Amino acid sequence: MSTPSFLRRAAALALAAAAAAVLTGCASAPERAPTLLTLPGTPAIATAPSAAPPVENATLAVARLEIPEYLVSRRVRYRTDGATLAEWPDTFWAERIEVGLAREFTSGLRERLPGWRICEAQCSEWSPVAGLRVVIDRMDYSRAQRQLKASARLMVASMGAGPRTANSQRLDYELAAGADTPQAQAQAYAALLDRLATDAAAAVARAAALTPPPAAPPSPARAPGG
Repeated sequence: MSTPSFLRRAAALALAAAAAAVLTGCASAPERAPTLLTLPGTPAIATAPSAAPPVENATLAVARLEIPEYLVSRRVRYRTDGATLAEWPDTFWAERIEVGLAREFTSGLRERLPGWRICEAQCSEWSPVAGLRVVIDRMDYSRAQRQLKASARLMVASMGAGPRTANSQRLDYELAAGADTPQAQAQAYAALLDRLATDAAAAVARAAALTPPPAAPPSPARAPGG
């Protein structure tokens, strides 16, 4: 074998051995476990907002909380500018985000409306006196600014025996996060739900105060001379 051929073969064998070592190292490197994120529970409160007490065992029909479609994902997304979203690396919601948000919002609502029955499904059998619908049409977390900006539409409708009334309001929120982490973003979401539950409970209480009580049944006619 000539010397140039021997050198070329030796170089090829050395290159193959180096490539095999790199591949072996990559295969043996441990994979990073993904972060599974949950929403912190809304804080418990001692008292409900001051309002007129509801009818005894009053039922509130609550529609499923609605959020922007661009956030319905297992990945935890944040906004980088007015038209662009990004995702935290290796971070996922542990459950469907729309389910978790709705559950925590309803839990906060129950804390603020003691004595009410909160109904989220088929409510006709309970004869609800009011209905609530909350639509979050903006829920943008800016990682650079560590700030959550949100807008929501809140609609309350009376459903009692009296004339049906409805009121709607738009609410805007700005909440700061304490750190540059996905956990801080989840905490900002929880703070938003806390504010929303407080405002929604106050709106429901106002609607209940304006709802006329059920009409009393007519008195039985008295016989002449009775």
